[in-house]
Amino acid sequence: MPTQNWMTKAILALALAGVALAAWPQAARSQTAEITVVGLGAVLAGDMAAARDKAIDDAMRKAVQQALGTNIKSETLVQNYQMVEDRILAWSAGYVSKYDILREGAGKYDTYEVEMRATVNLSDLKNDDSALAELLQKENPRVMVMIAEQNIGESDRWYYFQVDMTAAETAIIDAFRGKGFEVVDPAQAKENQNRDQVLAAIEGDARMAAAIATAQQAELIITGKAVATVAKTTVNLGGMKSCQANITAKVVRAGDARIIATASDNAAAPHIDEVTGGTKAIEKAAKKVSETLLTKVVAEAQKNFYNENNISMQVQGHQNYAELQRFISTMKLNMRGLRNVYERNTAGGVAMLDVKILGTAAQLARELANKELSPFTVDIVKVMPNRIDLKIKQAAQASEPVEAAPDSSSY
Repeated sequence: MPTQNWMTKAILALALAGVALAAWPQAARSQTAEITVVGLGAVLAGDMAAARDKAIDDAMRKAVQQALGTNIKSETLVQNYQMVEDRILAWSAGYVSKYDILREGAGKYDTYEVEMRATVNLSDLKNDDSALAELLQKENPRVMVMIAEQNIGESDRWYYFQVDMTAAETAIIDAFRGKGFEVVDPAQAKENQNRDQVLAAIEGDARMAAAIATAQQAELIITGKAVATVAKTTVNLGGMKSCQANITAKVVRAGDARIIATASDNAAAPHIDEVTGGTKAIEKAAKKVSETLLTKVVAEAQKNFYNENNISMQVQGHQNYAELQRFISTMKLNMRGLRNVYERNTAGGVAMLDVKILGTAAQLARELANKELSPFTVDIVKVMPNRIDLKIKQAAQASEPVEAAPDSSSY
């Protein structure tokens, strides 16, 4: 029965090809999902417009919630569902790239009802739901490392500027690169920044460190010092020297100059040559410090993902202080994930706000860009891990119709 076997194989091949062709377009459009939901808004004091806005918000939230439940099955979601739900659903508008109102009108029990077909961006949803690795990949924080070192016999204050990269910097950079961080070359800062400013940052000035990081387009900067010495001992080491190294380092966030991690450690390396032994001791100590810093940076990122965060917001475009206050009130009224807004400084048409949110700067920026914040439109200028720069514009108020003056010619 060779003919029947051949035909069976041919039919099976065609069937598999059909399945593959049918599956391909589904995979190709797998980054978004169209979901139809009904949202409700309570009508209070007869305000139908406000009830409609609430109904639209409710529909968006339900669409994202449905997408979260049917498309995202990560372990993070299962283990921390309530936190992830609060953390993501508070920013629903940021995940809905498009929506069409299919039906709307008064509903039962003093409600306004909106039936919506929403297009949910699954890529953003998956990224924000995923665990730390994906979070780091999404935010892709760039790190720069500036560690001055004083090896055995070295006392030149300017030695740091005579080498492209110290042994401590090399060890820490290798550790962070190994975990997927993008690292900015510290040699750029040595060339481009004022030397006194660089030394001030290395000595512990967090604001100077943040300024250097911002200038070099890094989101995190690690600064510190490493010192190597020869241990005095009466033990016969056969000509070897007991070289010791101590290192201290801190991680500063560029957006707000906040220190998010510190570490110090030491190591020893016997060697016949003091300088070589000192270098090896510094490398060993730097590797140990790297592990501590990485653990703390990761913990900070996780905390930022699930807890309240303070986002620095620079606002421009308001005509006066009263308009800035209206914009702040509009944000508070319309953004569920926003906990509070604190004014830090207002001068020359530029306002600095501290915005406390349950989420990240990226989520807040997406929400501000997509959400209806009438009468304001928001132009996002810059987004960093803990800072957003934006410009606002208020729509012109509709002028009251002016009644035409009676034609005096008829009198």
